[in-house]
Amino acid sequence: MAAGTFGGAPWPLLAVWVSGALGWGMVLALLRRAEVDGTGVFLHAITPLALVLGFAFAGFGSAYATVFMSVQWWTLIIATGGRVDRLFRGGSSSLVCAVLWMALTLAAALAATRAVL
Repeated sequence: MAAGTFGGAPWPLLAVWVSGALGWGMVLALLRRAEVDGTGVFLHAITPLALVLGFAFAGFGSAYATVFMSVQWWTLIIATGGRVDRLFRGGSSSLVCAVLWMALTLAAALAATRAVL
C-alpha cells in the first residue's frame, strides 16, 4: 500500500467521501425535520446512487461529482441556516437563499476541487 493512502485510496479523496456522507445525512435529517413530503426525501435519498451510476454510464470518474455534491450539501446547510424548508416557501427570500446557495457552491467547489484533486 502506498504512503498517504488508506486501502489504496488517497486521504484527500477519503475526506471528501466522509464529508459527503455526513453532509448527505445532515440534509436528510433536515428534510425530515422540516416535514418535507416523501418525494423530496426519496429524491434526496437516491441522489448518491444516481450520481455514481450516471457518471459511470457516461464514462467519467465520479471524483469531481463527489467533490461537487459534498460541497453542495454543506453549502445548502450554510445558505439556509439549517432550515432547508426556506427554499420551498416561495417569494423573494427563497430566491435570495437559492442564489446565495449557488454562489457559495461555485466558490467552494472551485476551492475544494483544487485542494483535493
